Amino acid sequence: MNVRRDPGYTLIELVVVIGIIAALTSMAVFGTRRWNQDQHVKAAARSVSDAFLLARSEAVRTGNNHMVVLGMAMGATSPIVIVNDGAPTAANCQIDAGEVIQTVAAELNVSWGTSTGAANGAAVPDDTGTLPGNASTGWTFSDAGGASPASWVLFQSDGLPRTFTSSGGACSAIGSPGEGGGGIYVTSGTRDYAVVLRPLGTSSVYRWDPAAGAWSN
Repeated sequence: MNVRRDPGYTLIELVVVIGIIAALTSMAVFGTRRWNQDQHVKAAARSVSDAFLLARSEAVRTGNNHMVVLGMAMGATSPIVIVNDGAPTAANCQIDAGEVIQTVAAELNVSWGTSTGAANGAAVPDDTGTLPGNASTGWTFSDAGGASPASWVLFQSDGLPRTFTSSGGACSAIGSPGEGGGGIYVTSGTRDYAVVLRPLGTSSVYRWDPAAGAWSN
């Protein structure tokens, strides 16, 4: 009588199957991590754009000067802060107690600037900031003098962005309407996004397209 045996799996076959499963799992984890990083840097760019929109709309609504302060400048306690600086005759271009109307926390593994593996310092073509060479470090805005980097912008009741310089607890200089346009750049290290604030106060979000080697929106 013939007895039929189930041949089962050999040790080599099991090792191969386990190796394939491990490789697929590793690829899935890497893909998920990359996707999460991209979502965080995209969210950071959206937050900057939303901050500009809120500051602009509140300046128009209230008639008060409103500032967007980035990068923990002026003693801010969050990387993005919207400030109601008061009526133009009383505003001092500083963050005083009770003036912050909204803060935005930092996104995980996102930093200011661009990645050497992506945009590598290339500014968005319609970035009107006076310091486009600073895209690699975060922003192309300047102070009212036009020469020193600034991580802030001012909106007045007409809704137009302005540069400003603060000194000695007062607005030592405020630029002309529309002079505050520029770009803000954020990166996850593998994906770059930018927010361009135009001279009329509107903003757009861009992302670096590695296939085209250019910014797109």
